Amino acid sequence: MDEGSVCEVALTEAQQESIGAREAEPLSNDGEVSCYFSMTPDEDNPAGYVVTLFENEDALLQTADATDPSPTKAVPATVKGRVAAGQIMYGDDWRASLTVDIGEGRFLYVERYSPTHVVAEKDLNAQARRVTEQVLGNLEKEGPERA
Repeated sequence: MDEGSVCEVALTEAQQESIGAREAEPLSNDGEVSCYFSMTPDEDNPAGYVVTLFENEDALLQTADATDPSPTKAVPATVKGRVAAGQIMYGDDWRASLTVDIGEGRFLYVERYSPTHVVAEKDLNAQARRVTEQVLGNLEKEGPERA
């Protein structure tokens, strides 16, 4: 998968519409490709989703920031029978995320972010899980050659 196809493969147009995405913006870095699904036009109070595919463990670990003043602990989880880790982060904005092992050394990361206290923690987690399941389903349809 590349920057040109990540948004369409991650979530169909109907799925993007169902989560309230106003804009889908692809981005790529060494070993990863992402799509930012923005739900608000307000850059001061952003809300939306980030979907990132990492081609290997090294690329995933490059995103870890050991300087975080309030690191969060990952909680073991499963998503569609796959090993995963969930996290919730608080601050100026709240973030619920799931990192899923998608096989062959690759990983999927899905994050739901929202301004503080706008979405309840329980709902933030549920929304992140639902989108993660949708992305996994779409990747399965595309086949291993595209994922």
